[in-house]
Amino acid sequence: MENYFNKIIGLFAKSEVSISAQMEFYRWLTDEKFSGEKERALRDLWDSMAENKPAEVSSEIQQSLRNVLQKIQQRRSNVHIHLLRFWQIAAACLLIALLSTLYFSSNETPKTPDLIEQYVPTAKTVRLTLPDGTEVQMNSTATLLYPERFTGACRSVYLIGEANFKVAKNEQQPFIVKSDDFQVTALGTEFNMKAYPGDSILSATLLSGSVEVKFNNLTSALVLHPSEQITYNKSTKKELISHPDINEITAWQRGEIVFKSSTMEEIITVLERKYPYSFVYSQNTLKEDRYTLRFKDTTSLQEVMEVITEISGYMQYRIKNDKCYISPL
Repeated sequence: MENYFNKIIGLFAKSEVSISAQMEFYRWLTDEKFSGEKERALRDLWDSMAENKPAEVSSEIQQSLRNVLQKIQQRRSNVHIHLLRFWQIAAACLLIALLSTLYFSSNETPKTPDLIEQYVPTAKTVRLTLPDGTEVQMNSTATLLYPERFTGACRSVYLIGEANFKVAKNEQQPFIVKSDDFQVTALGTEFNMKAYPGDSILSATLLSGSVEVKFNNLTSALVLHPSEQITYNKSTKKELISHPDINEITAWQRGEIVFKSSTMEEIITVLERKYPYSFVYSQNTLKEDRYTLRFKDTTSLQEVMEVITEISGYMQYRIKNDKCYISPL
């Protein structure tokens, strides 16, 4: 989750964003939900800027950053100031000093259309149509950033999470989906892309047409053919081409939760995206056994956990409020 906040805040901290986009980001940042994670992400941003000290950062921006830190420290020392007020001050300073337009393309002009953020809550999926007619179905906890209209030499969007794209054909303006160290380019095609923060594995699966996938700091590239999937491991920098069962890849779009030879830790990661519960457990409680399971997304977490604990045979669970506790038998 914190990686997600780091990406969002870091993305907006690199550039000039329209007033409407600034306000949307401001509202998100000052919302008290996940305030602790957002605060840590802001501090990570500050630490990163302080350590790297890029030459392109003006003295005015550096001074604004110093002001942000000073205000944070002042507000943190005054225990009577409400947390929301702290966020409003910090967010306002950051917006004034740092916000700028997402670089959808290195060839675009400095002025870009308003940036729109579509976020999918836990346990939900969302369908939307982009300004060019491209149809997108987004999985739970995914975020898509895209302009209100596509300009320039390409149509670029930024994805955090998982989504299926049915790309409107336009040979003069390729469609590009960007994520951390992963990029898919298409003209008119359908593909599934998965790039959740925190996951070491990124993947793209081609359903029809043809796409080019770039990875490894965008220095490596290959072309996928229908029914092919590339998985890229950010940790090992290794890629793998396979031919998975397309019905399993697209199961989430039909309201199913499918696990194929997944470890218990991988299963829990997916369940936390699908249900509004956080899991509490000790790492040494989980074994490395692998399981293949299938559930309807209307199945309650209690029913899912009943099945999982029964087939695992070595653990038990307890649900209290918004947490699911896992412990050994």
